[in-house]
Amino acid sequence: MPPPNSQPGEFDEIPIIDLSTLRSPLLKERQQLAKDIFNACTQVGFFYIKNHGIAEDLISSLHAMAHRFFRLSEKQKLDYYIGKSNKYRGFMPLYSEQPTGTDLDSTPKPDPTSPGAFSESFDIGYETAADPLKSPHDALPPDTYALELPEDFFDPMVKYPGATSRMLHYPPQPVANEVRIGLGEHTDYECFTILSQDQVPALQVLNARQEWILAPPISGTLVVNISDCLSIWTNKRFKSTIHRVTNLTGQERYTIPFFFGVNYETTVSVLPNCISEDRPACRQSFKAGQWVRHQLTTAYVGYGPEPPVEEN
Repeated sequence: MPPPNSQPGEFDEIPIIDLSTLRSPLLKERQQLAKDIFNACTQVGFFYIKNHGIAEDLISSLHAMAHRFFRLSEKQKLDYYIGKSNKYRGFMPLYSEQPTGTDLDSTPKPDPTSPGAFSESFDIGYETAADPLKSPHDALPPDTYALELPEDFFDPMVKYPGATSRMLHYPPQPVANEVRIGLGEHTDYECFTILSQDQVPALQVLNARQEWILAPPISGTLVVNISDCLSIWTNKRFKSTIHRVTNLTGQERYTIPFFFGVNYETTVSVLPNCISEDRPACRQSFKAGQWVRHQLTTAYVGYGPEPPVEEN
């Protein structure tokens, strides 16, 4: 039998990894960094990164833009409603997002009693027009349905990456002593996620003892977590760890996650060096775009009637 979904790791805290040697001319230093990341990916599935090279003023300006957008009236935000896009781009109101499963071959049935996520979001994604390495005539390819690899192994698979970023707003709990889940327990869909948090703690990660471990904001860091496609590529050696968001602080919370994936026409197949006699391939090959679109269609409710407008 194929192994089950990636089992949670034994951890009590989330490691911090220093990326200052990422571009070191010394192979041994790059290999040590790869080993540190490998350990975090196989034991936890989450880690912080520091010295990542992204300017703090740029991160702050993105958060300021998120604040400005979510302070608009509901009517103004619905001008950018995600249901008007055929590429899962745009605004989703409160309670719009639904939890998804983690199996490509099964479609989770929506729970009619679930109110959806107590968060609102705005999604953007990779566009050839914004890529300085592409010409105006370049088009996306058709979307058909540490591992001892060379450093450039994935390079051909990210020429038109399935990359999406979101601005997320989690309001404070509206009723005292009544918990509303900002984003229910789930795994991410692509290869990995890089998250910029503000100063409000709410992200929780599930460990092997079924304990929710807080991933608090740490100044100067970003949070990285492994997602489904990369986990499957490694035969679940890399953990696509279940996580959730619950904002119990009484404050507004804003985050900006970046979901990185490969070209959507890429075939995801378990790497041969991750297969053994006692650990067969966890699943058959599939197209990356097929998986991501399946999950987005399940999670996003922006492809039915437009929600009613409520003035703020």
